[in-house]
Amino acid sequence: MIAFVGAVFSPAYFRSRRTGLVADPLAHCGLHVVVHGERHAWASSEWSGERVQRQADALVIGDSRIVRDARGITIDLDERTRPWGSDIRGRIRLETESWCRSVFALDGDGRHGWWPVAPRARIEVALERPALRFVGTGYHDANAGSEALEQAFAGWSWCRAPLSGDRVAVLYDVRPREGIVPPIGVVFDASGRARSLPDLVPASLGPSRWRVARSTRADAHASPRVIRSLVDAPFYARSLVDTTIAGEHTVAVHETVDLDRFTRRSTQWMLPFRIRGVGWR
Repeated sequence: MIAFVGAVFSPAYFRSRRTGLVADPLAHCGLHVVVHGERHAWASSEWSGERVQRQADALVIGDSRIVRDARGITIDLDERTRPWGSDIRGRIRLETESWCRSVFALDGDGRHGWWPVAPRARIEVALERPALRFVGTGYHDANAGSEALEQAFAGWSWCRAPLSGDRVAVLYDVRPREGIVPPIGVVFDASGRARSLPDLVPASLGPSRWRVARSTRADAHASPRVIRSLVDAPFYARSLVDTTIAGEHTVAVHETVDLDRFTRRSTQWMLPFRIRGVGWR
């Protein structure tokens, strides 16, 4: 699930930015929810005006609400898929023993930052529609920037992998428009403390069905491979990856974004068919 203040992948927000005028992020707030597995469901919405309420510890977007407290976050979902119109409704509770306070710069000028708020957390999912309940390990992060993503980056790859001892490895590799940005590789321990993860080498994962190039980093002599494609879109791919990091064999969640593909006219034409509320403008 991703909540947006300034829905960076919204075609309406993209059009507003392209006009050269100052686009108000609060006029383009969105929520993206995906349920993987046998009860697969996919929803993305965009709202503005009275349908968006933002406070220090709460965010309301359309009919869904996110509330933060000292121990975690409660998300009450009331979304509809597009184009089929089925419901995604229920509650998600994420709790963590510790919050990570480190913010990582994603570019050389500090215009974009990544905050791994809770690298490892307990998550409880109780959905009414589709009917789904489970308790497992969750993750929560946040990104913020002072300019459009497509201005700063050609794309990125990201990977999160569980390790032994309740540790978590996160890799974040951006492709900047200008200059060179070192890749991020971090291991978080159970208390949220971070240490650098060196000595990883690039590895290709092969293209998605939409021919989006996928790559990651892993231990030398490892052979990472895609186990399953979770989301396959014209400019975005999310996958489960079999890999080896810090000497441990693990299964990671991996994503790739190609912002050159996102800005294509053909992609912008397709996006409104999958986003609820994008026609309000």
